[in-house]
Amino acid sequence: MNTFLMSIVELPAYLGVVFIVHRYGRRWPIVGFQLLAGAGLIACVVELTDYGRGHNWINVATALTGKFGISGSYAVINLYGPELFPTKMRSTGVAICRVSEIIGQILVPYSSFYLVKIAAWLPPVLFGGLAILMSIPVVILPETRGRPLPETVEEIEKW
Repeated sequence: MNTFLMSIVELPAYLGVVFIVHRYGRRWPIVGFQLLAGAGLIACVVELTDYGRGHNWINVATALTGKFGISGSYAVINLYGPELFPTKMRSTGVAICRVSEIIGQILVPYSSFYLVKIAAWLPPVLFGGLAILMSIPVVILPETRGRPLPETVEEIEKW
């Protein structure tokens, strides 16, 4: 059931991104979705407290909130990332980003496995904290909505 819910929550995230990006651009939706994902992941720690025991719906709701946020963020990042590279470097830049993404996807399950042995609350707090922390550098990136794609590095420096 939880896998089904995790899959279903992606649909409104991806559909919502279409409207949100059109209205607010790329930068601020990434920040918002990352903050939502981080808050949802950190809130998963509630299940480990005395209050959370026996209330499985709390863990499901917080996990779904985190999944919604990270799905929305991922959708916007896939749109925004290529727009930040000049034409001659775009394919190389996107490829480097994708390889980094895949390395992260490979390492996260192993790190979660070992971190939970140290403390059960550590993986959600660490990954939630990183999601929140990674929303901060996005604020300094240029907004690309309504701008033509850059052709050269000089065009990016003028942004």
